[in-house]
Amino acid sequence: MLYARSFIMRNCGRFTHISSDFGSQYHTHTFVTSEALYASLTRGATWKHESKFIDLKSDAEKSLSADYFFCDYAVNEKPLWFTPGVFVDRNLKPLQKQKKVVDKSNFNVVDEDYPSTGGTRPDGKSRGYYCPTYGTIEAILPNHWMFTWAMSPDVEELECFRVNQIFMMGKKQTMFQIIQLSQVLSGKYSVDICQTPYIQVSPLDIKTFANFEVLAATARYMLIKGELRNAEPHWTFENAHIRKYGYSFSIPEFYLKNKIL
Repeated sequence: MLYARSFIMRNCGRFTHISSDFGSQYHTHTFVTSEALYASLTRGATWKHESKFIDLKSDAEKSLSADYFFCDYAVNEKPLWFTPGVFVDRNLKPLQKQKKVVDKSNFNVVDEDYPSTGGTRPDGKSRGYYCPTYGTIEAILPNHWMFTWAMSPDVEELECFRVNQIFMMGKKQTMFQIIQLSQVLSGKYSVDICQTPYIQVSPLDIKTFANFEVLAATARYMLIKGELRNAEPHWTFENAHIRKYGYSFSIPEFYLKNKIL
């Protein structure tokens, strides 16, 4: 059996999740990855390197692997997984970047060896090319909603969440608060063509979709929702009520393979 419930969370502070860097103009995503949600909402409970130094050589090697996250987290010890957390408006539609949603702040970088923002130090040495001297960072302003589905074969993993719980997320450890939860739903297993919500797939998985809508794309993954090309094993969850909306969604088995199934 597989169980699921939906979450609405809000960011309590400015949230920066860097998606691109044009020169030193940093832009932010309007979503967080499934991995980031797992790390945050489990409070890092299954982190494998407690009180240990990370070996940089093996860390570099695993970063090339599609399963890099599972080298650091023992997800099987706490079987819980998420769809990507997508920032949404009050109608639960993907949030558009616009005024009062995002803004930019300026920064200057001081050389650690000499208190200056200049490109050349008094000793004649130049700053590293990789270190910008100034630029802007885009951030999502506080009090915006993020929507995700949580899934687990263990119903207790989902029942432990409560409205008003606070979690920390992202490099800057922004506070996120759960503000609404749906009931816990039991899934119905079937093999058929199905429509998915936004899920995080590798570029190679695109061929499994007959049509799809892209929310974001990186070198490692794409966030898409759409209709599968062929009949695939999947789980369907019906009549999840959150806010004033009733939702149904299907999640293909391949998305959860080697994670919690």
